[in-house]
Amino acid sequence: MYSCDEKCGWVASFVACLAFGSFAIPIKGRAANQVQIDPLVMQSYKTAMCFLTCWIVLLFGEKFTFSPWGIVSGIIWVPGGTAGIFAVRNAGLAISQGIWSSMKVLVAFIWGIFIFNESVQSRIWASAAVFLMCIGLFGMSYFSAPENGANKRNETAPNSHPINRREHDYMQYPWSFKDDVESRASDYVEMEALRARGWGGANMTNELDPLSHDLWAEEPHYEEICTTPDSQVEGNISFCGLTLTRRQLGLLCAALGDGVWGGSILVPMHFSRDDTKGLGFVISFSIGASIVTLFLWIIRYAYHVNRTRSMKESFDALPSFHLSVMWAPGSLAGLLWSIGNVSSMLSVQYLGEGVGFSIIQSQMLVAGLWGVFWFREISGVLTISKWFASAFITLVGIILLSYEHVH
Repeated sequence: MYSCDEKCGWVASFVACLAFGSFAIPIKGRAANQVQIDPLVMQSYKTAMCFLTCWIVLLFGEKFTFSPWGIVSGIIWVPGGTAGIFAVRNAGLAISQGIWSSMKVLVAFIWGIFIFNESVQSRIWASAAVFLMCIGLFGMSYFSAPENGANKRNETAPNSHPINRREHDYMQYPWSFKDDVESRASDYVEMEALRARGWGGANMTNELDPLSHDLWAEEPHYEEICTTPDSQVEGNISFCGLTLTRRQLGLLCAALGDGVWGGSILVPMHFSRDDTKGLGFVISFSIGASIVTLFLWIIRYAYHVNRTRSMKESFDALPSFHLSVMWAPGSLAGLLWSIGNVSSMLSVQYLGEGVGFSIIQSQMLVAGLWGVFWFREISGVLTISKWFASAFITLVGIILLSYEHVH
């Protein structure tokens, strides 16, 4: 096995920031929009790539070892990652990633400094550094949210007809238009087949599967189906007696699901054996995540069986993977996340949970830069200046936190 020291931890942190800051781009891309990808389906793509790539560590001299703590990490990651995808699809990439990054910084810092008693030069100054990071991350997410930017890509000109949107998309993406039509037509045939059996009526999709993103009764135009992300699909969701908009539920998923819950993803590695830490934990994590993902699909199928009393109809009610459209963006998202995950394990191993995992959450810097220079989500000199000011505050927090790390 290759020898490594603290420098590896800092390099790994940088790589993790790049990968984690970019993995969600395919989730908000046109392919995911056109099929209204289900969160668990997208999470399954991520899990599959995580499992397929985990064996690469064997080439670096790692032996095949398995720790049950990998299953615990899977229990934390898979539901949290699914919640994060729902948040991106319904509340937006920038605001969601900013919220969960802020929460993960707090969770990781509490675990590392106050529970694992990791050494820092001063807990007061380290806490101040984390506070600065949280303020900066929240500022970047706020000023890069679509409401504050000029993201007009999904808006129609006042005097234009919706059909122009489809014609425009076809001119820009002629290679994917055929797959788009076939994908939606296939979904329609499946839905009609279920309706013929007496299930659901006009709101069949929501009644049959509350996690579905295809609000069929509220999508009257094919053009909107192809181009409108979930965050712009109207419809409230009732849960435990509460009625929330999809955006509100997305923000809760970002904060509590991917933030607070998902912030402990690498905590189980601390309780693992020495030979299953760092790169040695990658295989255990991937196997555990695969087991948990499969278990969630079984639970979802059992839920439909309980409702329909039919195994075939329950299977038909499960969301499609849309392989013809989503295999490339799904695999890319999973690959980027897997790279970030391996790097984060090295970062935590050599820098600690409190410092290493906290610094990784500056991934929001990368995600925000994608929004500024690629997606053009921010407009106006003043708004962009506020975003960079927030980024500067985050960088100050990172530098201060790195200084507080005991070498």
